Amino acid sequence: MKELIRLNKFISNSGLCSRREADIYISMGEVKVNDRIINQLGYKIKSGDKVYFNGQEVTGQKNIYIILNKPKGYLATTNEKNQQKLCRDLISIKNSNKLKTLFSLGRSNLGLVFFSNDYHLIEKLKKKYLKIKIIYQVSLNKEVSFIDMNKIKKHILGKISKNMMVRKIDYVFNKPKNIVGIETSLVQGNYILNFFKKFNYVVIKYDVVSILNFNKKKLERGKWRVLTTKEISFLKMF
Repeated sequence: MKELIRLNKFISNSGLCSRREADIYISMGEVKVNDRIINQLGYKIKSGDKVYFNGQEVTGQKNIYIILNKPKGYLATTNEKNQQKLCRDLISIKNSNKLKTLFSLGRSNLGLVFFSNDYHLIEKLKKKYLKIKIIYQVSLNKEVSFIDMNKIKKHILGKISKNMMVRKIDYVFNKPKNIVGIETSLVQGNYILNFFKKFNYVVIKYDVVSILNFNKKKLERGKWRVLTTKEISFLKMF
């Protein structure tokens, strides 16, 4: 016999609200189970049932928010089907397979990756991509000349608008001149590749050093941590 669980408890377990508040939402007809509106208090669901609140699927477990410092060889991707050596495999928590990432990083690339089982927040952040600041250290196939750096900066200044993808770019202090820092919005890696291609430079790899105002200080390669309550509150302000 399949184990049954009260619908209000399932919703409460997700961290979305208390059981009493869940009962209110249920009675108001704001909860669906398998595409059917349920407004019956005390209703029980079975394993495999899909629960939706306000159009978003409820996972039945408390929302968790994690940043991980991705090492080389692992893949961070929004399309995890039939993939091996995924970044989420490094996260030693129950149901880590339920975690989704905000954006992809290829196996050769490094740096911070954001994971959560709060799918509503993930989608919200993606829609607000222009407000999200990411800082990369980009390794190129050759040193960037001062002339080219000035051309690139003028190119950026000429593109300044509310829809600007690249905000700042410069040499990285105490690094070789083929490594540059670039501040962008939330973009796919191909945008970075194509940006430098315009100026005849090839991106060898890139390292995400900051995302969503979080940095990887004291976070070694391959390590992860759960965000603090204050950090989570900041995320939900987007």
